[in-house]
Amino acid sequence: MYLGGLLAALVVLAEGLHAQVPRAEAALDTAAARVGDPIRLRLTLHHDATARPEVPDLSQILRDFSPRCAGWHQREIEAGFALSQECELRLYELGPQEVPAVAIPFVTAAGDTLLRATQPLAIEVISTRGEGEDQLRDIKPPVLISGGVPLWVVVVIGLLALALCALGGIWLWRRRTRIPEPPPPPEPIDYAAEFARIAESGLLERGEFKTYYSLLSENLRRFLEESLAIEAMEQTTSELVDALRGAEVDGSLRQQIFDYLAVADLVKFARFHPALDAARRAPDDGLAILRAIEEAVATRAAEVHAEHPV
Repeated sequence: MYLGGLLAALVVLAEGLHAQVPRAEAALDTAAARVGDPIRLRLTLHHDATARPEVPDLSQILRDFSPRCAGWHQREIEAGFALSQECELRLYELGPQEVPAVAIPFVTAAGDTLLRATQPLAIEVISTRGEGEDQLRDIKPPVLISGGVPLWVVVVIGLLALALCALGGIWLWRRRTRIPEPPPPPEPIDYAAEFARIAESGLLERGEFKTYYSLLSENLRRFLEESLAIEAMEQTTSELVDALRGAEVDGSLRQQIFDYLAVADLVKFARFHPALDAARRAPDDGLAILRAIEEAVATRAAEVHAEHPV
């Protein structure tokens, strides 16, 4: 009685070990096949949520068996998941053959790698004879080129390559003979609207003073560069004020521009935080400078027109 209980416990333990995951299983649908007949191989990888299998390339591992493999299919089971793939194999040499063992790495959630392998599978390849024939029929494997690629695949790829080359030649010929269209002119920038957009961006409320003042400074510099035809984006504030003197901008307006950009420089490079009320007025101050420059440009244009009427 005691011995019988012990045997039953050992059987249950063996079944539990067999059911443990992760594990890999391989099976053939037959143990004997005729030359060239299809043999179906099924590889199943059992795992749970704590382990992930690195699926093998059966088409490469079993290349000596002329494999044709379907895609991987996963289903849920009681112990976790079962990931399976079926391949159709064909053998063209008589006698006992062996499908080799396939090693499968399983990566755990902790980053460890567990290596599991299937058992090698034996199969007997027998001849095919017609009634009354004594010689084996002339059965040959599909024509392959180096690397195991079927010949018809190479032919199709070659034809596609020729077609693509022809289409590419036609496209290049048409491109060279076509007169290129000029690119559309860039849309004018509304610098006044840009000051308003920066004011409503919410940057101050998020404490992003550096970004806020960088946008204000860049907007004013771009306007100066466009309206006065001076280099404004790459110059320091002092260099820009000297350029404004050459552009005949009066001293009072130059000082306003210098003070405005100097505050932006302090915020950008010295981590200076102005008072919040002053920061909120900065877009309006920039807009006032913009309007003053527009007025100065218009006045100078009117003076030039009066001196040199068309």
